Amino acid sequence: MTNYLRQFRLLLLILACSVGAACAQTQVPLLQYADDFAALGKVAAARNLPVMLVFTRPGCPYCARARKNHLEPLSASAGYGSQVIIREIEAPNDLIPLRDFDGNQTTHGEFARKYAVQAVPTVIVVNARGEPLADAIVGLNVPDFYNLYLEQAIDTARLKLRNR
Repeated sequence: MTNYLRQFRLLLLILACSVGAACAQTQVPLLQYADDFAALGKVAAARNLPVMLVFTRPGCPYCARARKNHLEPLSASAGYGSQVIIREIEAPNDLIPLRDFDGNQTTHGEFARKYAVQAVPTVIVVNARGEPLADAIVGLNVPDFYNLYLEQAIDTARLKLRNR
């Protein structure tokens, strides 16, 4: 009887691991890739929210760390998640299509060049028309202060939107 019990426990463990792995693979990322800033701009204008443009590059360890440790928690937080719209843009990628704030068809790479992004990660907070509202945050030089820089950029942008 104990041999059957061990096999049953092993089967349950394998089943639990399989279900957990399947769930982990189907999680929706907290940062969404940009696809239509014309539509997003209308949402931002209606809700009087700034838009945070997060420029990254695949394989960039600083981008991954900024995303995991700072941007995704910010996106999920009740404090700031409802005060800014966040979208990720693959800076060098000219294959991912994108509609810009004016409604023109472009790519992630061309969009990044329009904002003169030369290093990643770069964060730019803009209004509903794509106009910068705060200084760009370039790189992840001081990770201990990165959340503070993000919060200051959002607060500066929201203040400018309120005063218009």
